[in-house]
Amino acid sequence: MIPVFSIGIHKTVIAEAGVIEDIVSSKGIVIKDEFVYKSETQGTVSLLKQEGEKVAKGVQVARINRAEGSTYSNELEEINRQIEILKKSSDNKEILNEDKNKIHDNIASIIDELQNSILSGNYSDALIHRDTLLMTIDKQQLVAGQNSLMSNSLDNLLERKNEIIKNMESSKHVSYAPKSGIISYQLDGLEDIFTISKINDYESSDYRLIDVNKTDLTEKNIVNFGEPVYKIIDNFTWYIMTEVDSKGMDKLEEGKTIYIKINDDERKIISRVVRLVKENDKCFIILKLTEYFHEYYNERYLDIHIVKNTYEGLIIPSKSIIEKDGIKGVYIKDISGIVKFRPIKILASHNEHTIVSKGAGLNSVIELEINGEVQKFNTMQMYDEVFVNGSKIKEGLIID
Repeated sequence: MIPVFSIGIHKTVIAEAGVIEDIVSSKGIVIKDEFVYKSETQGTVSLLKQEGEKVAKGVQVARINRAEGSTYSNELEEINRQIEILKKSSDNKEILNEDKNKIHDNIASIIDELQNSILSGNYSDALIHRDTLLMTIDKQQLVAGQNSLMSNSLDNLLERKNEIIKNMESSKHVSYAPKSGIISYQLDGLEDIFTISKINDYESSDYRLIDVNKTDLTEKNIVNFGEPVYKIIDNFTWYIMTEVDSKGMDKLEEGKTIYIKINDDERKIISRVVRLVKENDKCFIILKLTEYFHEYYNERYLDIHIVKNTYEGLIIPSKSIIEKDGIKGVYIKDISGIVKFRPIKILASHNEHTIVSKGAGLNSVIELEINGEVQKFNTMQMYDEVFVNGSKIKEGLIID
């Protein structure tokens, strides 16, 4: 903002240092080094990293549980329940062991009584002891069978549990980052069209603003085979493809470093021209960048402003400039209040402002070509009071 002063009807501004940039604007297509991971199976997906998070190569990014995993999970739950029941029945097993020992002792006692009855010739008692012995042996076999059945059941359940756990582990598919970069779950469907692998093959006909088809992968928890799950984008190098009018781009060439601005950001970003094709009245350009990608990693189209030239000098209102005797200049008010004419050398103009040369040396000397001859003049200086409406001022006036 130029300071403005009013002296009656004659407004003045203070000449200060300023900059005007010669800019050409266009729509840029962002080309990235991005890898889209597609599911190698069908199942439930768990995303392990946040959107925009930087990851190193080899870290876990996503886990996919295959469809059969849920069946295994249900079976494992049922087996664990049965195991708990059998474990609670361990007290019954101890009781069965006690019964087994008692029956063994009873059998030994009955056999002794049977033998004594036979030796004494008491065959009626011997028959009774025989029947009792047979019943006791049957009971012994029953108890042993129950004990064996309980042990076998628990062993079988534990074995099946281990099998299920192994199957569940094999049903999980873990995806590891194939390279370092920024994680994104936002797809636009143009990943295979604008890709870094084709950077040397693009022609001017490839500059097309194709409609994007945005997909948010975080909204899906079920994926099928071959469907995208996430993408990793290299956060070091990226490119912008654009096309501009060739007018005023004569100095642009491959390998040259230029500044650009993006969208409404006044920050100047360094870029290098890696591809330049001039056809008819158009320039097809591909720029290489290595900064600020994290701010634009999910963008495909950007408004870019190529800074063709930067002019630095004294900034004055364009309408303050007049022409006197074929020389362009401005009226200033000197320290005594006298209006004086000062020749100027215009460097650039933009809208309502103009940048003029500061001149050289203490006397602010400029060189102007007058009638084919170069002449030297003392131009205006910083902090001079410049009359805004130069056409309404006359040299020599004294204005307090």
